Amino acid sequence: MTNPTCLAPPMKEPLTLVTPRETRAVDTPPCDVLFVLSSLAVGGSERKIARMANRLKDEGLAVNLACLNAPYTLEPTLRRDVPLAKLERRGKFSFATVLRLRQMIVRDRPATVVAVNLYQALYVACATLLLPQRPRTVALVNTSTFRGRHFRKRLYQSVLTRFDLVVHGSQAQSRFWDGAHAGSSRAPENSTVVYNGVDSAHFDPVVAFEAAKRLRASLGVKPEALLIGSVGRLAPEKNHEVLLTTLRGLRVARVDAYLVIAGSGPLREQLRRRAVELEIADRVNLIGEFEDVRPVLAAMDIFVLPSIAVESFSNAALEAMSMGRPVILSDIGGAREMIDDGVEGYVVSATELSARLPAMIAALYADSRKRQGMGAAARARAVSRFSVAGMAAVS
Repeated sequence: MTNPTCLAPPMKEPLTLVTPRETRAVDTPPCDVLFVLSSLAVGGSERKIARMANRLKDEGLAVNLACLNAPYTLEPTLRRDVPLAKLERRGKFSFATVLRLRQMIVRDRPATVVAVNLYQALYVACATLLLPQRPRTVALVNTSTFRGRHFRKRLYQSVLTRFDLVVHGSQAQSRFWDGAHAGSSRAPENSTVVYNGVDSAHFDPVVAFEAAKRLRASLGVKPEALLIGSVGRLAPEKNHEVLLTTLRGLRVARVDAYLVIAGSGPLREQLRRRAVELEIADRVNLIGEFEDVRPVLAAMDIFVLPSIAVESFSNAALEAMSMGRPVILSDIGGAREMIDDGVEGYVVSATELSARLPAMIAALYADSRKRQGMGAAARARAVSRFSVAGMAAVS
């Protein structure tokens, strides 16, 4: 383990996601912004919104949260004075939940309603339809691919036209939705890009160094061994199996390597069985969900995000960068906007991961100075380019 030693494009007017209370009518109830999420499960977007809600509350804004359904795992991380409405959605689409959300908006009259991704945007669009006092609506889009389901993309493009502002997580994602892929020559006027931000003071390798050493020891990973890691839901789109085959290749090449993945999901048992088949089960650690992932990230020598879908501008990768880890990212979403290939890590085509990862990781294992230099460059870039303060400044 290495010893520890957000810029949006220019706009004609300042970007404001949340309408300050001072600009609203005197008799308006004190709700500046309502965030609408699918759930408060442990995930990058959910953690980001929970932290942003707390930060906005610290700055004197009145913030409400509404979740379409359970789980509410991150609820304890919210400030006690941040209300959470549990809408208890049932089925694929619930008109009853739309009505409950609409009643909540009419009652609290938030200045701004923020939908956190596409499905939530559908609910917000329906709930605010034909309201006599319609709040400003903002959609935060995290989806960059539909894997052949073009009808869903066209549906959500129609939904997003009903929002006052659509915020994409990367330029690549904006092009996917608004550019040539969408059959348009330019982005709509209600569309912009705001990169995710990371709290570099919170995600500091010094803070988690001792906890990381203890974690490595508990996993049986010696200080001189290489620990490859990832954080994410154990689901097909995250492509974690390629990490297992990579570890097998490294073991054949006599690289003293281990793998740790933090997260839960439907593929946990399948990945465990695959590790047994590859005869690397003693080197693979599927450690489940961690509310505080800092010790996990700090324990890693290299962070790998091998996703083949869903990523826009990965919070997990940003957090790993802030923790001073070199990152290897599959070339989807805003990966090439997040790092300079060969400086803070590498960007690899998703179709080439199996072929390239073993040699790439083996080379970094052999050259600890290069690995540490990439980690230092990754933290410097996270601090200077992708701060949570910069992201929150547009709020």
